[in-house]
Amino acid sequence: MILISLFTDFKHGILLYKAWIPFDYSVSALFYLAYVHQIMTLTFIGLVHPTCDSFICGLLLHICCQIEILEYRLSNIANTRQSLRDCVRHHIRIFEYSYMINEKFAKIVPSEFIMITVVMCYNLIHMALTSSTIDSYIQNVMVIACTLAPLFYYCWFGTEVKLKSLQLSDNIYNIEWTTLNNNMKKGLLMMMNRANIPIQFTSANILSMNLESFVMVLKTSYSLFNVLVKSQ
Repeated sequence: MILISLFTDFKHGILLYKAWIPFDYSVSALFYLAYVHQIMTLTFIGLVHPTCDSFICGLLLHICCQIEILEYRLSNIANTRQSLRDCVRHHIRIFEYSYMINEKFAKIVPSEFIMITVVMCYNLIHMALTSSTIDSYIQNVMVIACTLAPLFYYCWFGTEVKLKSLQLSDNIYNIEWTTLNNNMKKGLLMMMNRANIPIQFTSANILSMNLESFVMVLKTSYSLFNVLVKSQ
């Protein structure tokens, strides 16, 4: 957006995006100041949003890593009560961590779903009903892609966490459990039963964060776009 604006808007004395300025920026020096300010704000936003999204995805990926560590510890479990107790505690800590992250997710993700649906509809309508230039068309496509990217990340890693948590039960069964005593086998059986309930992240405790939800958001946005276009 900055590069396109430098070759188009900047030459004609137009700012990068519309904004209220408390002074007359028709003067060259003031126009340069306002233009640089808008470039800095756009760059700052471009850095903050991917950082927040990457941080949330990193939290989800950490769950998958902890499950893999637990699987490795179980594959090397000794025939002692203490080793099993440590694995059970590790398993409980993973669920506690997941519940804590999910509690925060339930407050953030619903607004993301609503915002993405609105932005998608607005940009699609703007592209369909207006005679846009090439640069504005490229900007609209970039806005749609950047809007969908965070939601796709959340749904993708949410699906990975769910599948990884479900695989734990099968991985426990594949260890050398036949050489363990009965108490160890009972403890592993309890972990397997608990692992059959997957770790799922939800939006407002209603919509699960997985790839099916991502497809549903796309379908909802497209359906709303068709309704608005037909009414127009």
